[in-house]
Amino acid sequence: MDTLTLAFLGVLLVYMVYSQWVRLDSRYLVVGALVLLVITGVVDVAGDTNPANVLAEYVLFLFNGGLVLLFVDYLRENRAPAPHAPADGDGVATPAGTDVGSTSSSGDSAKGESRFR
Repeated sequence: MDTLTLAFLGVLLVYMVYSQWVRLDSRYLVVGALVLLVITGVVDVAGDTNPANVLAEYVLFLFNGGLVLLFVDYLRENRAPAPHAPADGDGVATPAGTDVGSTSSSGDSAKGESRFR
């Protein structure tokens, strides 16, 4: 590996750590890889095969980095804690402040007051 490729991998690694720290969208690397893939095709059609091969390596690095970030996001979402069971034990979770047990229809709304404030 040459110095430029090692520098690219270093910047890519720093970006991956930073993007997970500030929770950037992990698809940015995949979009960047697709853009670079189109540029690589243009460079190859122009007849410069050596630079196109180097760009193709960078495309693979970006795709693999995006894949790793997508996998980390997937693991992060699935490790979220499960919601707690309801306190009354009836198996139905209700939003805070609602009264599920009340069946009378002559509450505050009959007096012209709204139940939701």
